[in-house]
Amino acid sequence: MIRNSLTFRLVVTSIAWVTLTLVIVAVLLTLLFQRHIEEYFDAFMFDHMEESIAAARINEQGQLFLTWIPADPRFMNPHSGWYWQIYEEDQLIAGSESLLNDTIDFVLPGDGNYKQIQKVIGPGREILRALVLDVKLKGSNKIFTFAIAGSVNSIKRDVEGFTSKLGITLIILGSGLLIVVLLQIRFGLKPLRFLKDSLSSIRTGKENRLPETFPTEIQPIVHELNALLDHSEGLLERARTQVGDLAHALKNPLTVIRNEAGEIKDYRGKLIREKTDAMGAYVERYLSRARAAGSGNIIGASVPVQPVAKDICYLMARMYQDKNIDIILRDLVGLHFKGDAQDLEEMLGNLMDNACKWAKSKVVVSGEQKDSRLYIHIDDDGPGIPEDQKEVVLKRGRRLDETVPGSGLG
Repeated sequence: MIRNSLTFRLVVTSIAWVTLTLVIVAVLLTLLFQRHIEEYFDAFMFDHMEESIAAARINEQGQLFLTWIPADPRFMNPHSGWYWQIYEEDQLIAGSESLLNDTIDFVLPGDGNYKQIQKVIGPGREILRALVLDVKLKGSNKIFTFAIAGSVNSIKRDVEGFTSKLGITLIILGSGLLIVVLLQIRFGLKPLRFLKDSLSSIRTGKENRLPETFPTEIQPIVHELNALLDHSEGLLERARTQVGDLAHALKNPLTVIRNEAGEIKDYRGKLIREKTDAMGAYVERYLSRARAAGSGNIIGASVPVQPVAKDICYLMARMYQDKNIDIILRDLVGLHFKGDAQDLEEMLGNLMDNACKWAKSKVVVSGEQKDSRLYIHIDDDGPGIPEDQKEVVLKRGRRLDETVPGSGLG
């Protein structure tokens, strides 16, 4: 499954971390930008507040009047979103032309020491950000409160515009980072792909050991795999040597039995000689295989199936020429057996011999290769094996019909 892929895990983890980091960066930058815009907005209101205070005068009757009004035209356009009001002892005494006949309710403590940023509701239920300031003017002991407000829509527009541009920028940045991460993962996992290719080369016979050129982190695995290959080859060589020793030990007793059987003139002597000849053939076969052990790369050996099957087919046709069996080879071209040629000959020989013994008129040998595995099918038109006897017949040396010649080793 893809979830078990190391690449998949690294990619998913990288995407998660990059996405989380960019989201956090986006939130922090948006908050910082919004704070900056609000501070700029407040500074703009304070500048107009100072302009209004500078224009304020007290007449002889102790009343406040403005020698000029704020020059910004937004304070004159009706319901423009920008407004100002002046209070005397909590009583509204002046307002901007943009208010028309409306008023805004500000929080007015009137203690003479008050400055606050507020959010208030303006004309048309519009949300406003306001600066409220208590002032004492020269020539009067009264407390005057100046209030100026502007629509927060301008702040929202600026923040939304910034967020949109920031989002596009971060998406491009994130895509670039993910591409770099994917390239890094591919480069970092390259030794593992090289390890797979090296093992495949060993399996196909191109190499017999893993090279010592892997990174430090993978080198211990390479050492262990090479040690395992050495151990497996040693076990195989010892096993074949032991088989050869056993065959050699049996050779002399078989020779004695064959010679003694020659003194027996009736059918029993002939039967003993036939069986000892068959045993001698097995002994010679395993002796020759023992002598060949270690002469090649057993692990990486590769044998084409078609020529071996064709030779055995020719041999079977001669052995069973009295039965006139039609032996058909099908779909074997291009197939290879990963192992020793003698092993393939023995397996195919035993199975095809068994099929020819029981076939009525036809034996079909076919094959296919799936997922680096070789499948060889040998079918005959004989009686077949009873379902309740299949497990028994697969045991080494067991035979269902002892009257038919054979060893039971196939």
